[in-house]
Amino acid sequence: MSRSSTLPAPSKPIRLAITAAIAGLAACAGPATTASTDGNPPPAVAASAASAPVGATTAPATIASAPAPSTTTEAAPIAPDAPTPAAAALGRAESPARASAAPLPDVKVGNIGMHIGGGPNDAPTKEPIKKSVEPHFEAFRACFGELDDKDKGGDFGVDLRIERGGGKANVSHPRTALKGKAFEACVVRTFEAIEFLPPKGGTTTVSYSLRFTPAKGAGSTSRKAPKAPSR
Repeated sequence: MSRSSTLPAPSKPIRLAITAAIAGLAACAGPATTASTDGNPPPAVAASAASAPVGATTAPATIASAPAPSTTTEAAPIAPDAPTPAAAALGRAESPARASAAPLPDVKVGNIGMHIGGGPNDAPTKEPIKKSVEPHFEAFRACFGELDDKDKGGDFGVDLRIERGGGKANVSHPRTALKGKAFEACVVRTFEAIEFLPPKGGTTTVSYSLRFTPAKGAGSTSRKAPKAPSR
C-alpha cells in the first residue's frame, strides 16, 4: 500500500463551520484595517472621537497659564523741591521792599557837629566819617516817623568808636530831647549798620550829632522810606 494517500474530504457540516469562521474573522478585521480614501478618519475612529467626553478633549485648552511676574517698577511720587538757598534769600529780601512802601516823613536831616577826640578836627580828618554817614540820611528820616510828636524837631547825638580798618562802629551814649523810645532805637540801629571808611588817624572816637528839622505840618509825608536797619 502506497504512503501517500488522499485525505478524506471534510464533511459538509465541517466546511460550513469553517466558512462561517473565516467570514466572521474577515468582518471583524475589515473595519480596523480599512483606510479612508477621502482623508476622513475611519468610521470606528470617528465614532470613538464623537463618543469621547467633551472634557477629555478640551481640558488641555482650558488650563490658563499663570501671568508672568511684572518687571515694571512703579515710579515713586516726586517730592516737591526744597527751596534752594538763593530762592530763600530772595524771599527774605522781599520784606524790606514791602516795608519800604511806607512814605518818608517830611523832615530834613543834617550833620550839625562832629568832634574827633584827641584831634585833629580838620576837614581831611573828618571827611571819611562824613562820607560814611551822609548816605544814610534817608534812613534817619524814616526813624523820625517813630517820634511821639512829629511837629517838633530836635537834635540827636552819639559817640562812635571806629577801628583803624573801618567797618561798623561801636555806638554809645545816645542823647536827644526828642521823645520816643522807638525813634531813639531806630537812630542807634542806623548808626550801627554803617560801614565806616578807615579813619585818617587810626582808631578814632568821634562825637557825632544830627539835626531833624520837620517841614511845616510835619504830619505830611513825601518819598518812600527805606527799611530801618534791624539789630
